Amino acid sequence: MHTSIHVAGTRHDISRGLVAGAAIYNLADIDPTRQHLLLELADDRDVPLRPDDYIVINGRERFSVADGPQPADDNPCLRKPLSLTINEQELPADRALHQAKLTFEQLAAIDPDFEPGDGVFVELKDVPDAQVLPGMRVLVQNDDRFYTSPCGNVGFETKLDADLALLRERCGDVECVDEGTRRLVIVRAQELPAHWNRRSTDILLQVPQGYPLAALDMFWVTPGLALADGRQPQNADQLETYAGRTWQRFSWHYPPGHHWNPATDGVLSHLRFARVRLGQAN
Repeated sequence: MHTSIHVAGTRHDISRGLVAGAAIYNLADIDPTRQHLLLELADDRDVPLRPDDYIVINGRERFSVADGPQPADDNPCLRKPLSLTINEQELPADRALHQAKLTFEQLAAIDPDFEPGDGVFVELKDVPDAQVLPGMRVLVQNDDRFYTSPCGNVGFETKLDADLALLRERCGDVECVDEGTRRLVIVRAQELPAHWNRRSTDILLQVPQGYPLAALDMFWVTPGLALADGRQPQNADQLETYAGRTWQRFSWHYPPGHHWNPATDGVLSHLRFARVRLGQAN
């Protein structure tokens, strides 16, 4: 999915997600031996972006261009501490960041339960989540969201077992039901935004054979979910029966160009994708 950024006042189209600084230098036709980019931060000092840095592009980013090679101090102290979100928890004020650039190792250290071999990922909306690899350094912005994931399938029979363990850790009450050629994952009592007619709902995800190579699609909720003003949600009028219950189907699909990535996509990322839809008041 594409968006746009501004470099020295000129608009450039670019893919959303975790982007290498070198890609932005190339996009704006900037020679990093002669000039360097700075991310403009509101009410704070601008932060240099090196070609070997990474940044999560959301579409609001504005960069200026300064003459000269990369400055020696390319990670200056911020005037206002930065608070990112990791594992759905915003950093408290006493742990806020005073520098915007974090390495993989520094991001991992924020999670007290991180173990060797675990992964660090960027949580993204409408596009696949991205993995932060060892050796990477990310220029973090205030609303960036990260999460950590257990290492591989060690101690689990399948990738789904590992993913369900993580889902239970994050969401609490989760049931998995075998039903023919698919497994049904029921996540109970998920909080809803105020624009719905109730405060929470169960969410059903269908995991196909071949997971994680095979992608998930759509989601289902407890029947009767409507908008608070009485309107019926779009593309959510079908009732279907699974696991001995009736469910209301939301026909919510990944956008064109989305490529399911078994390394980063799974039941947890698909639940986040369902929450994106439930965050829309239509």
